[in-house]
Amino acid sequence: MIYAGIMAAGFGVRMHRQDLPKPFLSLGSRPIIIHTLEQFLINPRVDSIIVVVAETWKTYADDLIRKYNAMGKEIVVISGGESKTESVSLVARYVTEKFGTGDDDILITHDAIRPFVTQRMIDDNIDTAQEYGAASTVMTTNDTIVVSTDGRCLSEIPKKFMMLAEQTPQTFNLKTLKAVFEKAEGEGVRLKDETELARLFLRFGGEIHLVRGEYSNTKIINPYDLEVSNALLRERSK
Repeated sequence: MIYAGIMAAGFGVRMHRQDLPKPFLSLGSRPIIIHTLEQFLINPRVDSIIVVVAETWKTYADDLIRKYNAMGKEIVVISGGESKTESVSLVARYVTEKFGTGDDDILITHDAIRPFVTQRMIDDNIDTAQEYGAASTVMTTNDTIVVSTDGRCLSEIPKKFMMLAEQTPQTFNLKTLKAVFEKAEGEGVRLKDETELARLFLRFGGEIHLVRGEYSNTKIINPYDLEVSNALLRERSK
């Protein structure tokens, strides 16, 4: 089975909106999260979708998704954690408790606020995770990346070919991912404090193979991002 976990539990402080979390804001004529979900709904390899939201927005999200989901594929809404890593662990737990876990089961995780994910990226993530056990979507950066250890002075300039920007999807063999969470918690790691799932996986799971992302696979974080995304959507609709 291939499961998609859509991460929508953030409140979006940088969007400067108190009334509505980022995933539920409008992009064109529909909420951002609906654009994102559509890409997983139309992918024939994805069997089931689990959406993770803040507890206080669970009913709202459930009603919204039911309104727009006309494709018949199962979408379940669950409450998320305090970090993306904890939210992914809750998806893994939900799947295990409801369906069990097979050796070949795959969990593809994606940010709800990356609505321009493509079918190619989804398929490449699934293929890579099936072959190697874990996949992460990345892009080269146009800017030189610098390091500052004290926040005041430049400390190091890494070689540019080594610097990649992480995107999502991130995709894992579900059994391996569950083992990573169990090992981490066994060593006292608090998942709600771990902001980077890939870092946790590298520590307790093993290699993560790379999948090429797209510059358009942007994360809508602030009002400028939303403005640019609306322009991109209009251009694609012509």
